[in-house]
Amino acid sequence: MFKRNIINFIFLILLFLIKNSFAYEPVVIIADGEYVMGAGESMEVSEEKAKRIAVQKAAEQAGAYVKSYTKVKNLALESDVIEVIANHSMKIEVLDRKKTVVGDIDAIKFYVKIRATMSQEAIEANLKKVRQDQSIVEEYNRLKADFDKQNREMEKLKRQLELATGGDKQKIAKLISEEEKKYKANLWLERAQQKDIIEPEEAIKAYKKALELNPDIPQAYFGLAKTLYKTNVLKYGLLEDDTQKEKLLRALKEAFENINRAISLDENYADAYALRAEILSYLGNLEDIAEKKDYNDKILKDINRALALNASNKAELYYLRASMYLDELQNAELEQAKADQFDYRVIEEYFNKALNEIDNAGSLCKEEKCLADYYRRKAYAYIFIINYYLRREDIAKTKEFTSMRDKFLKKADEIEKQKIQQEEKFDKEVQEQIKDLYQTEFGKIVYELERGWKEKVTGISLKDLEEKSREEQQKIFNQMETTIRQKISSGKASAEEYILMSYFEENPQTKKAYFDRGIALYEKRNSQGVDAILLVQFYLDGTIMQNDDVKLNYLNKAKAVVDRNFAQAQKVLSMDEFRLLISEMEKAKSDIEGFNVMKKLAKLNRQQAEAFHWLQFAFMISHQKAEIYERLDLPLKALEEYLYLCNTFKIDEACKNVERLKK
Repeated sequence: MFKRNIINFIFLILLFLIKNSFAYEPVVIIADGEYVMGAGESMEVSEEKAKRIAVQKAAEQAGAYVKSYTKVKNLALESDVIEVIANHSMKIEVLDRKKTVVGDIDAIKFYVKIRATMSQEAIEANLKKVRQDQSIVEEYNRLKADFDKQNREMEKLKRQLELATGGDKQKIAKLISEEEKKYKANLWLERAQQKDIIEPEEAIKAYKKALELNPDIPQAYFGLAKTLYKTNVLKYGLLEDDTQKEKLLRALKEAFENINRAISLDENYADAYALRAEILSYLGNLEDIAEKKDYNDKILKDINRALALNASNKAELYYLRASMYLDELQNAELEQAKADQFDYRVIEEYFNKALNEIDNAGSLCKEEKCLADYYRRKAYAYIFIINYYLRREDIAKTKEFTSMRDKFLKKADEIEKQKIQQEEKFDKEVQEQIKDLYQTEFGKIVYELERGWKEKVTGISLKDLEEKSREEQQKIFNQMETTIRQKISSGKASAEEYILMSYFEENPQTKKAYFDRGIALYEKRNSQGVDAILLVQFYLDGTIMQNDDVKLNYLNKAKAVVDRNFAQAQKVLSMDEFRLLISEMEKAKSDIEGFNVMKKLAKLNRQQAEAFHWLQFAFMISHQKAEIYERLDLPLKALEEYLYLCNTFKIDEACKNVERLKK
C-alpha cells in the first residue's frame, strides 16, 4: 500500500506537468496467480481460477492508477466504480502457464502469469460508460457476488466429496461438474460485461456463450438485451429508410424477448424492469399502438416496479415517467379536440405530474452538468403546456408559461457558464501552482525528469507545442524524428536522443537496440546530482514490458547508482522527515490537500529535493525486486529485500512479508 500511494501522489504531480506531452504510456502490470486443484475439479477450470486470481491482483494495482487518474481530473468516484473501470480497462495477455505436483496427495498446482495493459483511452471510454449508466456497476457487483457464492459452494462440495462413498461420491462429483459449468458461464458473462458497448458484437457472442453453458443466468439475458438495444439504437436510430426501421424493430423485439426472460428468472431484478420500460417506450415510438393508454400503463408499471426495487438509474426512470405523462397530455388534448370539449384541468394535471417527476430526478443531482440538464428538461416540458394554450389562443396563459420556460433555460445557462468559469479558475490555479513549483528545487528536478531532458534533445518547448494545432504538432514531431534518425544513422546521436527514439519506435528489436545504446552512452558519463537521478529514471523506464531477468538487470544497475547516493541523502533528509512527507501524501484526499503537500515539497532545498528522489528510488527498487523474486520462487532473495524495506523504511507491509517468508 505504501508503494502504491507514493506512486499515486507522484503521478498526481507529474500528470499535471506532462499533460499533453508527446504521448501517455500505457500502464503495464505483471501479476500471477496460483490455484491448487481440489477433489473432483477439472484441470481447465482450475487453470482459469489461477488466471482469475492473477487478474484480480492486477486489478488492485490498476485500481490505484485509476484512482490517481480520476483524482487529477477532479472526480470523486466510489471505490466500486473505480474497481469496475480498472477491471474493464485492462487488456490481459497470458505470459506463462505451469502445473506442478505438490504435497503427498499428488495435488496439482496451477500457476498463471499475466500482463495487464491499460491505456488512457480505455480508462476514458470506461469512465464515460460507467458515468452514463450506473447499472454497469450493479451488474459487476452482482457477478462478483455470484463468483463468491460459487467458490463457497465448490469448497463445500469438495469437502463432501472427500468424505463420501459409493453412489454419493458419484452424485457429488456430478454436482461439482455442474458447478464448474456455471463457473465457466460466469467467466463468459464477465468477458461480455467488459466488452459491452465498446465491442458490442464480441459482447453479444460472449453473452450467448454464457447462456449456452447456463441458460438460467438473468444477468446474461439482461446484458444481451441492453447491448442489442443500445447498439442498434445508435446504429439505426436515425431511421434513414424503411430497411433501417425494420432492422431496428427486429433488434428491439429480440432485446424485449431477452429482458422478459431475465425478469422471469428474477422477479426482483430492478434494472431489468427499468430496461424493459425503456425498450417498450422506444418501441411505442416506432410502431402504431392501437391502445396507447394500455401500452403506456405497462411502461409506467415497469417504471414503478423498478423504482420500488431501488433501480440504479433512478433519474432516468423519473425522466421517462415524466415523458409518459407528457405523452398522456398530448393524447388527452387529441381526445378533447375530437369531442370539441376542452378541459384545461386535465391537461395541467398531466403537466404537473410530469414536472413532479422531473423535480424528483433533479433532486438526485450531485454535479453542475446534471443540474443544467434538469433545468433544460424542465424547460422542455413547458413547451407542451405552452403549445396547448397557444392552440387555445389563451395569450395570458401562454405568456405565463413561456416566462417560466425562459426562467429555467436561463438557470441552465447560468449553471453551465458558472461551471466553465469554475473550471477555468481551477485550471488557472493549477497552472499557477505548477509554475510556482517549477521555480522550486523540487519542481526543477521533476521538470527535468519529465520534460526538461526531452526539450533539450528536441529543441522544442513542450509548452509552445501544446499551443499549436494537431497538424502543426505532427509536422514538428516528424521533422524532429527525421533529424534524430539521421544522427543515429551517422552514429552521431547522443544518449538522450537514442533513449527518446526508443520511446517512439514500434519495432521491438529496434526499440531495445536504441534504448540499450542510449543507456550505454549515458553510463560512460560520471553523472552526478540530477543527471544521476535521470539515469535511474531511465533504468526504471527500461523495466517496462520486459521479462524478469531484464528487469532485474536494470533494477540492479539503478540500485548501484542509488547506493552511491543513499548515505548522503539520509544526512540531508532524515527517514523521519521522508516518512512524514509520505504519510501526508497518503492522507491527501482532495486537490487542496494535495497542493498543501506540494507546497511542503516546494520548501525543500536542492540537496533535500535530490535526497527525496534517492530515498523514493531506494524504496521502489527494493519493492520491485522483492516482487520479482517472489514470482521467480526465490524466497530467500525476496526476504532480503523485505528485510531491507522493514528495517530501513519501517513499512508494516514489508515487515509482515518478512514474517511470512520466515515461516
